[in-house]
Amino acid sequence: MNNLLILGAGGFIAKRFIEMFGDRHAIVPIISDADGKNPDLSNYDELLPIIDEFKPEAILNLAGKSYHSTEEDAEIYESNTQVQLNIHETVNRLDLKPRLIVCSSSAVYESSTRPVDEGSACLPVNSYAKSKYIQERIALSYYPDQDVVIARLFNVIGPLQNKNFFIPTLINRVFSYKNKETSEVTLKTLNAMRDFIFIDDVCGAIDFLIENGKSGEVYNVCNGEGVSIEKVIETIKRLFGISELPINTKEDYVKKGINYQIGSNKKIEELGWSPEYDIEKSLKEIIGEKYGC
Repeated sequence: MNNLLILGAGGFIAKRFIEMFGDRHAIVPIISDADGKNPDLSNYDELLPIIDEFKPEAILNLAGKSYHSTEEDAEIYESNTQVQLNIHETVNRLDLKPRLIVCSSSAVYESSTRPVDEGSACLPVNSYAKSKYIQERIALSYYPDQDVVIARLFNVIGPLQNKNFFIPTLINRVFSYKNKETSEVTLKTLNAMRDFIFIDDVCGAIDFLIENGKSGEVYNVCNGEGVSIEKVIETIKRLFGISELPINTKEDYVKKGINYQIGSNKKIEELGWSPEYDIEKSLKEIIGEKYGC
């Protein structure tokens, strides 16, 4: 059992991790909202006493912001990079040697129709992706003096995910059509493919890396399977018992981001971890949790 400090413990992934592995670790959850109610982790002087008090054997950094939580680029950079820097500097000052698990993102890779592995080129194209790439560089710059493991999470999905993310948005719109509240489902584009990974698999992989990850290494946390938007739609239709579903898309929609992405999970699988959920099992869990289907 590790004395595990979780930063960003109020988030989607952290909450589920605590539910799943709270009996395996002595977890200290830290929620940061920078509004005076909770510690501002981007403030070194507020993070220092927390780490000093608990002297964790491992620190899991799930703190940070994306475009789903803010539209301010400055906040994205500050939350994703300054917090990481503060962790390392605090650990140095206190002369502690915890394992540091940094949760990064597959957004650091460039768009590709072929599986990307940890050695593939990184080409972050928006502020969120760039901030996560910088966060990784900060963390790895402290290796080998500090024990650092990077987990690049691909497209995480699961029950209770923020409604602004793609999968819950799509499911809600299909349900509205099923209930005859709308005459069609509107989407920005069908021209995309993602490597979706279920929240329980993500938490399992993080727990595995806490124990087994090699310091200084980067690991993709993914299913290793690209799933088209069309396949997601067909699966949701089947789970809701819908035969026809009118789709309206914005044909001229262009997003500054990644249209195609498939991850290679060979590296973490060779270490001994593999996912348990495919897209159908994942969507069945999500829809069953919310709608009882």
